[in-house]
Amino acid sequence: MAVSEKTRKIIWGEAGGRCAICRVQVVTPETDWDDPSVFGEEAHIVARSKGGPRAGALDDASIDNHTNLVLLCSKHHKQVDDQPGHFTVDLLREIKAKHAAWTRSLGEATPGQLRLVPDPAFPQPRRLKLITRGNPLWNMIKPSMTFEYALPDRLPEEDEDLILEFLGLVQDYCDIASDLTGVRENRDAEKALQSYLSKLAERSFLVGALVRHMLLTDGSGQDGTPWPMLRVEVLPASHATITDERGRPHPDVQLSAGVPDEEQSA
Repeated sequence: MAVSEKTRKIIWGEAGGRCAICRVQVVTPETDWDDPSVFGEEAHIVARSKGGPRAGALDDASIDNHTNLVLLCSKHHKQVDDQPGHFTVDLLREIKAKHAAWTRSLGEATPGQLRLVPDPAFPQPRRLKLITRGNPLWNMIKPSMTFEYALPDRLPEEDEDLILEFLGLVQDYCDIASDLTGVRENRDAEKALQSYLSKLAERSFLVGALVRHMLLTDGSGQDGTPWPMLRVEVLPASHATITDERGRPHPDVQLSAGVPDEEQSA
């Protein structure tokens, strides 16, 4: 059997559209160009497959029943499946019940109010940092909750493929950074990023990045959820302006944020 549409509506309704663990809304706001992005997933408490995490003796109807499903963001869905020793059946049922009670306590939410706003507790960066090594970029990736990027238009196919591979790697690391806790795993990530930075430099491309401190708010008047946003831009070296913190030309301090020909978000 598969999870029915009715069951999905029950799960999302009980959870208020929020991850039961971090309580973040699992639908991002729409943009001027794109529909909202959904990163909520219905996670099984008792696994569907016999070899899955928290596998147990439930029949097919019960496995896909709303009582055996909990709404999680993609990050925490992966975590609970990777760490079944901690996230036991009893713990997940407790998490789900407490979250449902918390959601009911909020009352009716005002639709259409979910949005990202600058966090007033942090100054917003005005320039991109010039990234030449994997370590600084990895340290910017680790705390980030979302990722946006920009690249030039009308590039040779070989150059565009390389840039897209690099940006895809950055996006993948944003998704799994919280799961890479070992020193070796972190160092391997830095080396993988460094390899692409070196290849881009060989083709006369510069990489700039910054982290904007944002808050995900729902219009309820409550404090928003911290939502750091990483921005990465790849520019031909001939189109970049290197400046110091005061905006004065400088050979190796910062890359001024330019206006790209093509801009997208991930």
